[in-house]
Amino acid sequence: MFIYRESETDFRVRKSGHEIPVVAFSPIEYPKSVDNKLASYFEQEIGLIWKDIKYANARISKDAWKNKETLTDELKKKEADIIVFGTISESNSGWSFKFEIKDSVDDSKFGDFELSFKKPVSTEEVGNWTQAIFWKASDRIISLETKQTTVPVWDRKPDLSRIKEIVNSSVKGLLNVRASSSDTEILWKGKSLGSAPLLDIPVSEGIQEIQLVLKGKKPITKTIQVRAGKKNYLFHEWEEDKTLGAAKVISVPNGLSVSIDGYKQGETPFYRSNLTPGAYQLELLKENADGAYVYYEGVLDVKPDKVAELALPYTGQDLLSESEFWKPSGEIGFSAIGPKGLEFAKKKNLPNGWNGAYSLPFIPEEMDLEGYFLLPVDHKEGSVAVTFHFQGLSLGIEAGKEKVSIFQFPSDGKTLGTYKYKDVDKDVGRPFSFKADPKTKKLSLYLGQDKVWEGNLPVGGLWTISVLTRGEEFREKAPLKDLKILYKGYK
Repeated sequence: MFIYRESETDFRVRKSGHEIPVVAFSPIEYPKSVDNKLASYFEQEIGLIWKDIKYANARISKDAWKNKETLTDELKKKEADIIVFGTISESNSGWSFKFEIKDSVDDSKFGDFELSFKKPVSTEEVGNWTQAIFWKASDRIISLETKQTTVPVWDRKPDLSRIKEIVNSSVKGLLNVRASSSDTEILWKGKSLGSAPLLDIPVSEGIQEIQLVLKGKKPITKTIQVRAGKKNYLFHEWEEDKTLGAAKVISVPNGLSVSIDGYKQGETPFYRSNLTPGAYQLELLKENADGAYVYYEGVLDVKPDKVAELALPYTGQDLLSESEFWKPSGEIGFSAIGPKGLEFAKKKNLPNGWNGAYSLPFIPEEMDLEGYFLLPVDHKEGSVAVTFHFQGLSLGIEAGKEKVSIFQFPSDGKTLGTYKYKDVDKDVGRPFSFKADPKTKKLSLYLGQDKVWEGNLPVGGLWTISVLTRGEEFREKAPLKDLKILYKGYK
């Protein structure tokens, strides 16, 4: 079920976006050697570049740039899409400008460009700036004085088409659509975008309807909320022959080669349907000019009417934003996935119980699972639990506003421990980490730098993570500050 979610912290999450980007230009801090007249000349010349680009000027007052909260309010009020930050550096030969085009909310960069002016050193390079002063009478205008001044000349102009491309990208998100059948056609606004898999196709921000069409099947329409500057994912599994199976293999980051029974089948993220049930030899490789390095070698067990799933987050930074790594779980009226990844939202009051998301099963190896619970000032109400699931054991932490509790399943029903955070931790976040070492067969849990639990690491099977919130103590928006997996030995 699609749930539109407004955001208290991200005004660019909108029902409908802008066709023409709204741009805010930050003031440029000029060195003392550049007087007001020269600064005015630079701004006029640079302004001519922007005349050929379609945009709306947000016009933020200079005073607003001095205070972060005031600036945020102004940007929200003007519905700015991007900020253009300009800096100047001076040398003996002239002046260089660098402009960075950034998201108006999260400071992520869409692109940058540079330009420069040089000081004239010969009569051929002299540029003239003519200033005329006029007096207006009732019936005519009289020229009183004309001055000519030597000014800098262009040294390097930017690529105008590149600037247009960067600015236009600020009101679009990237769409990634995959389906269990590669014959699936994807349509947006009645126009075909191509067949699955469809990767990084720019679409307008806002609520969008994507239609999936497969011959012999009823067309499916899915609604997604596109946030400009971010990747958006859709996956659809068609009802297939129930005697056959399917496979889904992902990696973080994407791009590992997938080999099945010795034959290369594609790259991660990898989807394949209509597979004959059985055990397949699977290899995940990283290819380069010197050959291929095998990251994983094992068996992929495909069963009838099932999807065999496997993940390898070998450099798993910021896992909360990896939508394809998570499988939502919870009541109707609850949504786990938003424009930025895991973002919990509800459409109605939820019953007691847990709602959230489970990761795809990932490959066991020596690794650290690290994350941060929100600070008390950010946490507000609600609780969130992070659980590490092994074969025959689940070890987890439930965090509220003031304390955390450690639990395991199976158990005798008792909590393993309850802890309050030290004052020092409130300044840096609420860090936690699980450390799994198959060599020593040990599993450890840390809160900050303190080891609070250690036990035997179960042998066999794949591992998963869950991030859940209670229905009666609902944690809305982002459940954690960060989450990452650090495999030992993978680069």
